[in-house]
Amino acid sequence: MVEAYILITVGTGEEHNVFDALGKMKEVTDVSILYGEWDLIIKVKTEVIENLDPLVTGKIRNLHGVKTTMTMIVAKSK
Repeated sequence: MVEAYILITVGTGEEHNVFDALGKMKEVTDVSILYGEWDLIIKVKTEVIENLDPLVTGKIRNLHGVKTTMTMIVAKSK
């Protein structure tokens, strides 16, 4: 299992729409709206690392309102 955190910036006023859309994705285990440089943070899980790229580039970045993402793959967790 591969876990990653993804920081997301969105267009003005798009936070709640993107939040709702991300919450419907089966790979997204947590989603939060932030204040600051980034607008949202999500935690995702995929079976293998090869599934992470299509999730980020094909699904998340193609959501209406998403401007940029930064993905951080978890090395170790408890």
